[in-house]
Amino acid sequence: MYSKLVHLTEEELVLYAQQGDDDALGRLLYIYRGFIRYVCQKYYLKDGDQQDLLQEATIGFLESIKAYKYETKVKFRNFAYICIKRELDSVISRSNRKKRQILNNAIPIYAYVEEENTRYGSEYYTGENLMKSTKDTPEDALIAREEVQELLSFLQKQLTKLEQKVLFLRIEGLSYREITAALEIQTKAVDNAIQRIRKKVMAAYMNNTKTA
Repeated sequence: MYSKLVHLTEEELVLYAQQGDDDALGRLLYIYRGFIRYVCQKYYLKDGDQQDLLQEATIGFLESIKAYKYETKVKFRNFAYICIKRELDSVISRSNRKKRQILNNAIPIYAYVEEENTRYGSEYYTGENLMKSTKDTPEDALIAREEVQELLSFLQKQLTKLEQKVLFLRIEGLSYREITAALEIQTKAVDNAIQRIRKKVMAAYMNNTKTA
């Protein structure tokens, strides 16, 4: 499986992931883990936890995989950035409307510069280097496969049936109102489910990060 994936572009990996290839999905999650954190660093969170933004950014990334259209020839990296940012902006907007403290007053610090040598941690995240990150080792591929299997197992075991339905509808791109109508439940129930999902997913995500 590693030999099949190692030479694929990110756009081709997305195609495989859309067709149900768990290894391709795991590889994308592994490759973009640092990029997701990098996008979150563009936002300043006042009186809140930066991990809350990371949760939403991860959901936005999953949405980008689902919604990406290969035939447009748009770079997936650019499309993923837009989806992640849209998810963060949406969460902040909802939070401000409801006057929630935890995500209140998060604002972008600076604009994204696509091909500039912008430093994140100990690496530069440019188009060239991000593409190079797909050429890692068999050990990296094994870690990616293990991570996605853990995620799938987590979704099956830790989320309730309602939470699973809400999550997958959210990944499909449905709004809170649309999910409410589809499941025939109250908006408050959808909101509560999203909050529980965020906490559970982030707990699993952080655990994987510590053990990676």
